Amino acid sequence: MTYDELCEEYAKTDSFMEPQITNETSWWLIESNYGDSTFPDDDRLDSQQMPDGKWYADKITGYGARLSAPGYLDCTDWCVFDTEQEAIDYLAETYLEY
Repeated sequence: MTYDELCEEYAKTDSFMEPQITNETSWWLIESNYGDSTFPDDDRLDSQQMPDGKWYADKITGYGARLSAPGYLDCTDWCVFDTEQEAIDYLAETYLEY
């Protein structure tokens, strides 16, 4: 499945969310006792994001994938993959109902 085919499949559903896949870029993988999070590299990292100040950050490179509602703040968390095809497959397998 291609990205365009993925978007066409989402258009057939009643979901207001749309798939988003970034180009290959740098990301921060944050690990803490509150769970793991992924942020685009241009986001500012500070201890205020992790209330107890205990966290570990690792820079990774990959394709970000999520669902987002254009014009609204609703979106799923970013997941980062080594290839664009892995990102497409993740969105299709996780959120599309066949």
